[in-house]
Amino acid sequence: MMNALFPVLLLAAQSTPSVELTLEAAYRTALENNLGLRIEAANTEAALYNYRATWGTFDWVVDARLGYSDAEYQPRDVFGGSSETNRELTFDLTRPFAATGGTLRTHFGTTESKTNSSFQVEPRSTTDIISLQYTQPLLRGAWREYATSRQRESQLDSRRQDEQLRQTRQKLLLDVSIAYWNHVAAIDALGVADSSLNLARRQLDQNQRLLDAGMGTTVEVLQAEAGVATREESRLKAEVDVRKAADDLKQLLVPGKDAELWESELVPVTPLPEAGDAVPPPAWETAFSIAVERRPELRRQRLAVQAASVRHDRAKVERRAGLDLDLTASSQGFSGSSSEALETTAQFDFPTYRAALVFNYAIGNTGASNSERAAWASIRAARLSYDDLESKIAAEVRDGVRQVRYQAEAVRAADKSLELAQRQLAAEELRFQNGQSTTFEILKFQTDLAQSMSNARAARANYAKSLATLTSAQGLLGEARGP
Repeated sequence: MMNALFPVLLLAAQSTPSVELTLEAAYRTALENNLGLRIEAANTEAALYNYRATWGTFDWVVDARLGYSDAEYQPRDVFGGSSETNRELTFDLTRPFAATGGTLRTHFGTTESKTNSSFQVEPRSTTDIISLQYTQPLLRGAWREYATSRQRESQLDSRRQDEQLRQTRQKLLLDVSIAYWNHVAAIDALGVADSSLNLARRQLDQNQRLLDAGMGTTVEVLQAEAGVATREESRLKAEVDVRKAADDLKQLLVPGKDAELWESELVPVTPLPEAGDAVPPPAWETAFSIAVERRPELRRQRLAVQAASVRHDRAKVERRAGLDLDLTASSQGFSGSSSEALETTAQFDFPTYRAALVFNYAIGNTGASNSERAAWASIRAARLSYDDLESKIAAEVRDGVRQVRYQAEAVRAADKSLELAQRQLAAEELRFQNGQSTTFEILKFQTDLAQSMSNARAARANYAKSLATLTSAQGLLGEARGP
């Protein structure tokens, strides 16, 4: 389902050249339209159904067989027959039990025979059989922990895919945040380039008037013209940067190949955060404790450790000898009447009961022994991977906290530099008007002011990106939008 912003963007592409976009609207649009996230959501749905499918192991299974045979043969004596016709129907129900690991099998079979043999008591007869068999493993494959181990492993895989979806969603939101603020910074840089170009043009105009009045020099005019050309080049680069940043953001929001959509202009309207009004970042230990609980990568790896433990437990059970208890109860009826044969069978008039212990063991047990060792090695590898991942995330969180603090100070320093650059240029312009400065000095201070303006806007954009990066490092970005 496309977000409401998508048709707005399309309409903007067809009629109005621009559309306003808040950061929250960018989030919503990306979450609903991004193809990578939709692919991961489909994978998550598939993992859930695969998990549910594993429980089909414990469904009842029906097997039925209907047969007919007609045999002609050479009689061996004067009393033997020469033909026999059989009609056969068998019906079996089988079900494994999750609680015990045992298997119940029920069987019903009926055979109707017709023969011309004098040895047969009834030329037309029916034989019915009913049997119940229950096989209970006592060592290998016994009880619920083993019987449902593959279901638990599949459930853990499904939960790992859930965390993979969370990880993809958080990365998408972080990418949108970075792209959004990069676009804001690019637009601000274009504004600074415009301002700097206007200052240079104003200086050129002033120098030209002084030259026309006989108070200036040709060199000063040429210097001003060179300054204008340099700032025009800088503005052109800034304009290209804006287009590139806009395309990066569009690719995350509304991927596709619609030409009009790509040509539409996005106007970000969410203001850059002010460093002075922001809440100080938490201590890195606090932020890391949150990350341990919330980061999808750590959650996935903890689930991987659990899955490896399930496989190891299953391998230990499979290493045991096989010892099964086999219990069978059966009844058989025979009669020239099919109804009488069925009644005799159903009433267990002639029952047979059997009990047996079935033992088997692979001498050497090479396969199962090595499978258990491999499973234990997999547990160790999964735990070491978790420790490695935890260490990397600790470093990431520490850097995130450090960057927020640094970028906040950078904003304050850039604002102070901008204020000083403005005052210096104003003072130098006053000196130039009084004949105490040169065009070269004015251009130098104009360049310093343009750089200070660019630094101030870039510092705010970097501060906004550092806040998003720290939130992502803690595993909290976009948590209000999903589990």
